[in-house]
Amino acid sequence: MIGGKIIDRKKYLSLPQTPGVYIYRDNSGKVIYVGKSVSLRSRVSSYFKPPEKLLPKTAKLVEEIRKIEYIEVETEVESLLLEANLIKKYLPKYNIVVKDDKSPIYIKIDYNSDVPKVLAVRKPKYKIKRGDYIFGPFPSSKTVTYFLKNIRRVIPFCTHTSDQRPCLYVHLGLCPDPYRSETNRLLYKKNLKILIKFLSGKYRKIITDLNKQMLAASKNQKFEDALNIKKQIEGLTYVTQKVRYPEEYLKSPNLLSDLNLQKIKGLKKILNLSTTPKRIECYDISNFQGTNATGSMVVLTNGAPDKSQYRRFRIKTMDTPNDFAMHKEMLTRRLKNAWPLPDLFVIDGGKGQVSTAYSVLRNNNINIPLIGLAKRLEEIFLPNEPKPILLERNSPALLLLQQIRDESHRFAITYHRNLRQKKQFERIRSIVS
Repeated sequence: MIGGKIIDRKKYLSLPQTPGVYIYRDNSGKVIYVGKSVSLRSRVSSYFKPPEKLLPKTAKLVEEIRKIEYIEVETEVESLLLEANLIKKYLPKYNIVVKDDKSPIYIKIDYNSDVPKVLAVRKPKYKIKRGDYIFGPFPSSKTVTYFLKNIRRVIPFCTHTSDQRPCLYVHLGLCPDPYRSETNRLLYKKNLKILIKFLSGKYRKIITDLNKQMLAASKNQKFEDALNIKKQIEGLTYVTQKVRYPEEYLKSPNLLSDLNLQKIKGLKKILNLSTTPKRIECYDISNFQGTNATGSMVVLTNGAPDKSQYRRFRIKTMDTPNDFAMHKEMLTRRLKNAWPLPDLFVIDGGKGQVSTAYSVLRNNNINIPLIGLAKRLEEIFLPNEPKPILLERNSPALLLLQQIRDESHRFAITYHRNLRQKKQFERIRSIVS
């Protein structure tokens, strides 16, 4: 037994819509396939179609499935690493790419070179030299491509072997052009150390060090440097989102639930709440110069996204940019519905948005804790409090608030884009007709 939750194959629709790894077992309990997905239910459901709609190999796999074991994780990256770990351990017969691949794929950094490269390599095709860093193996080249594509946006690296002219990645901002000057080369090698730490699993130390650099740059009024470091922190936080080793999930199958509980308990302590915020609602507004304005309500239940409770609003009372008035309309309309009330309201914004939302709650005689999370410095604003709360960047409570804030922004902007596209389509259709 791996340590995850096991269900009968007929109950696949009961799987959660969260990132994770799924494990198929046959009649004898043997692991026959391991896969990953950003939505366990959606991915596993795609297997259970009529046999004629599946590839022959997939249909044969489905015939043998008797039990489904799954482990929920926090991020895509965690599911990727856990999948690789389990495939390497069990060598399931239907994971042909890994089992039959005599040359597993790795990430190699030849740090002692004048201009180090970050490359995806097959192990038998190179000799390990002193100063080489090797990470892997990974289950497929697609896995490595996905991994490097995302991390390169945060820590640009070089794959170019010639110093004759800048490569395409330099123009795209994905390569720091270390051939251009000695200064560029030294800065590049410094950033590569961050990438090496990242691939080695030292995520927390990276964020801590960068936070110190950002504060020092800001103190010395090097605001452009501070902003660039801030963007790097945000990018790394997005890619890692506190990535945990696969062993942690294997030892504790309920790790994700336990982590979420720790986060909301931490939030309770920081905000001095009387009860644990089991239901948290977050609100955001999206518009373009006031037009096609939309609002979103995103819900966390016990620290996990509860998509069945999400709601969206089309702002009706104005078509000019007024964030405060739009928040007022959205929250007023929300309170008219007989939806469960939260233990905590979160507003995407600062003091002004919080004051507006607070007045709506008072007018409706609702005494529920309310905070705002401002993007610029990730400050937490409370009603009638002059100074905001500023948490450490790696604080679990802050990461929870960022998670729901970012999800509410995504949900609002998706609806806003849909409305804009619909309006543009209607305009074109009216012209054509």
